[in-house]
Amino acid sequence: MGGSKVVFLVQGLWGQHGSEDAGERAQLPRLLIFIGGVAIAILVLVWRLADVQLVHGASYETLADQNQTRTIPLAAPRGLMYDRNGVIVATNRPSFVVQMVPMQVDDPAAEIDELAAILRVQPASVWKRLLRYNGVTYPTFDALANAVPLGPITLAGDLTPATVARFSERADRLSGMAVELVPVRSYPFGTAGSHIVGYVGRITQDEYAARKQLGYEPNDTIGKEGLEYTYDRIMRGENGGRQIKVNSAGMAVATLGESEAVPGDSLDLTVDWRLQRAAEAAMDKQIRVIKSRIGHRVAGAAIVEDVNTGAILALVSQPNVNPNDFALPISEARYDAYLNDPLKPLFTRAIAGKYPTGSTFKMITSSAALASGVLTADSTRYCPGYFDLGVVFNDDARGGHGTLNVTQAISRSCDVFFYKVGFELGITRLDRYAAAYGVGSPTGIDLPGETAGTLPTPEWKKRVYDDQWYAGDTVNMAIGQGFVEVSPIQLLRVATAVANGGTLYRPYLLADIRDAHGRVAQRTDPYVEGHVPVPENDLQLVREGMLGAIESPYGTAYNVLIPGFHYAGKTGTVENVPTPDNPEGR
Repeated sequence: MGGSKVVFLVQGLWGQHGSEDAGERAQLPRLLIFIGGVAIAILVLVWRLADVQLVHGASYETLADQNQTRTIPLAAPRGLMYDRNGVIVATNRPSFVVQMVPMQVDDPAAEIDELAAILRVQPASVWKRLLRYNGVTYPTFDALANAVPLGPITLAGDLTPATVARFSERADRLSGMAVELVPVRSYPFGTAGSHIVGYVGRITQDEYAARKQLGYEPNDTIGKEGLEYTYDRIMRGENGGRQIKVNSAGMAVATLGESEAVPGDSLDLTVDWRLQRAAEAAMDKQIRVIKSRIGHRVAGAAIVEDVNTGAILALVSQPNVNPNDFALPISEARYDAYLNDPLKPLFTRAIAGKYPTGSTFKMITSSAALASGVLTADSTRYCPGYFDLGVVFNDDARGGHGTLNVTQAISRSCDVFFYKVGFELGITRLDRYAAAYGVGSPTGIDLPGETAGTLPTPEWKKRVYDDQWYAGDTVNMAIGQGFVEVSPIQLLRVATAVANGGTLYRPYLLADIRDAHGRVAQRTDPYVEGHVPVPENDLQLVREGMLGAIESPYGTAYNVLIPGFHYAGKTGTVENVPTPDNPEGR
């Protein structure tokens, strides 16, 4: 019977039975087309199934597995920092923190309430920290979860054992949170050297966008300032990862394994931390003395450098900060206190501050005049206490210093002597020698934020002030007043060049880099930026003048003479009025 049915169907389709009417015959072509289409579709489907199962089955299975797994980054311990004597000045400490993986949270509101109770804080404070993440404020939890589904987001740090115990008791109510033991940056000396080491913080969205091609993760801790910033890629190491399996809703259902993080390399610094702390203590003492006289706090900077290499032995910028405040998410109140302090403790004035040089510029003026023949060792100028250029320029010594040679003029810091010499030099030569000493150019020290300072020229004044250059501008600049501005590190470069015979070394803080096994991977060699075009015998005259400033009874720094010590210096005082470009003032 099965066979006759087939024959009947075929015959009916081809119109072999005379009982079929004309209407049915008219439908046959359409039916044939339909059946043919179905047959083709079945063949295509069978072919695709075979292709998926037999040809590409393995690759599709791999993709499916990838869609079901996620990797949660595990932070690598940062490399350490040591001073030149092997003293640890930046390290890592273990800290219990609460971390959240947003995609794993079942009930955000309930879990935040639960966590707040554990931490014994208000839920609003937890929400504030949660939704203000990596420099971005998210309107809702869903918006945050969509942006950073895996986190992990640190909600609280440095948990006490009691807090950890409370968390453990309620862990079953906190689906997307866990207490983790993580490495946290630690600075054993607190505020000491804070502008050298800098500090770390959570990467922002903009920072991540700029660095993601370098292997950075959205939740990384990175260097924000100081050497932490400059050498971040060296110290950060390589993150590990925890592989988890998730279900179709994105919830973790199993931990598949972990890959270990690789610690970062460590830094040996040129700084002597004993000297650093002594310099800070001396400056703090002097700041207290000044405050007692004028009634308010002041700021300052001090730098110690090896004149024959450029190695920095100490670098002080006061006021300073405690970098430990930034190791975990800093509180808003603490950060605001730093930002709102009028003396700007976050500002590294030792390299970023721009100030008129005052009489310290006379090192440049005197060496320029000697090298260009305006002065010789035997040249003298008479100081009556003023210099008349149509406009009268006065000296601090109203009765005048009398007749002086160049070493005496430096020792006594006679303004009139240098007014006259600056006028004879002219601005072209004065600018040329100032530029040779590096005025107007950054030193290249390995810290972020260095200023270039200001080397004024007639063209500069025309561009900035739309005014011509006057002879009075030149004589003002000759004593370090007027438009010239330098950072403390630039002024130090001038002094070191005078001291070492005219060599300009690039100042540096990194002595060498060590890998996780303690092997030296890279060493910093002294780098010569250039030489000032001043003969050694002329520089010797400048040094003798600076020695007299300390050791001569007429010297401007005779009051800081320490019997038994032989050293030179140059004083400088200037009225540093606040301006839009330099709101700090003096």
